[in-house]
Amino acid sequence: MHSSAARTRPRTWLPVVSCSLFVILAVSGCSTFTPASQHSAALATGSASGHASASPSPTPSPTPTVCARNAPGFPCEMRNRIKEIRAYMRHLPGSIGIVITDRNNGATWQNADADVAYPAASTMKLAMMTDILQRADAGTISLTSADRQAMFQALYTSNDDDANYLWNKYEDGSFLNRIRAFGMNDASFTSSYINWGFMDCTPQDLDNLINYVLKDAPANVRNYLVYRLQHVAALDQQWGVWGAGPENHPGNKDGWEQDGNIWITNTVGFAGPGQDYTMAIMYNLGGFGGVGDAGFKYGSNKLTQIASILFQGHHTAAPTPQASAVP
Repeated sequence: MHSSAARTRPRTWLPVVSCSLFVILAVSGCSTFTPASQHSAALATGSASGHASASPSPTPSPTPTVCARNAPGFPCEMRNRIKEIRAYMRHLPGSIGIVITDRNNGATWQNADADVAYPAASTMKLAMMTDILQRADAGTISLTSADRQAMFQALYTSNDDDANYLWNKYEDGSFLNRIRAFGMNDASFTSSYINWGFMDCTPQDLDNLINYVLKDAPANVRNYLVYRLQHVAALDQQWGVWGAGPENHPGNKDGWEQDGNIWITNTVGFAGPGQDYTMAIMYNLGGFGGVGDAGFKYGSNKLTQIASILFQGHHTAAPTPQASAVP
């Protein structure tokens, strides 16, 4: 999370679940958006990525007798559910970009705004965590217990102060070059103040990032991040991809940002017992909801419903995250 104002509040420490590894990521700026009502595009690509489970497992429903034409390469049931979320998103205010990948066969579906740059907000913390963890794994940096506790907090409650602590210690403008290796080719800084909190990226960048974590990151880095993303705080991180439901073992990194009366809500993560599917959604409400928390509640709920429709086949209860719970 973050607002456009400067962020230098006292660090808040929450109880830590012991882990022997590390973590962190980034946010930011603005861009040109196309309407959320634009038609979707679909493509089937590439080879399957490596992961533990061999078959997809969204919550099953009766075998469909008709298979939607969209999203070739996906199972028929998922194609029909993607058709449902297309219809659902068509009526949302603002601009929304989405990418879904089936890791079993490499099929990808994306809508028209999947390559549009949005403020990344705290989803960028996942890229930062991945970068710092990999450098530590390679032996180019050494992490202290305080660093690891800060990494935990930056993912668990998306704590900005802990993310800034790690950024100031380990990151600078060269971060942008390193995250290209994660497939984040369109990420950029949006301010002369070089910080994770002032960055744009695209939904495709975020989907590339989570697929990199699941397929290409060193095993200890991957295992730590999967565990941490599956054990985030109900306080402010259990929404978005989390809407896949507990039976689908979701993990996610959520992010949000308020610039005046503009709310941004983003989510990136995975679902399935073997992390079979990935999803990245970035949503600019375009002034809907105004200056209070209404825009955050609306955006976080809509992203949760999209995940629930896709992975459970129905709507779910609205989440109740707190936008300002943690600095």
